[in-house]
Amino acid sequence: METETKKEDMAEKIMQGFRLAHKRLIEKAKREDDSLVIERDGKPIRVKARDL
Repeated sequence: METETKKEDMAEKIMQGFRLAHKRLIEKAKREDDSLVIERDGKPIRVKARDL
């Protein structure tokens, strides 16, 4: 049981780190008026960060 809890805690910390990195990436791209590549309908497309 304790091992499962530790795994869940670690997974949540990793996801929190991913969300923070994602947020910072978008904020930086907006400041620099840059574009990002995202996946839409299974295809990569380039969008301006200010449109996100």
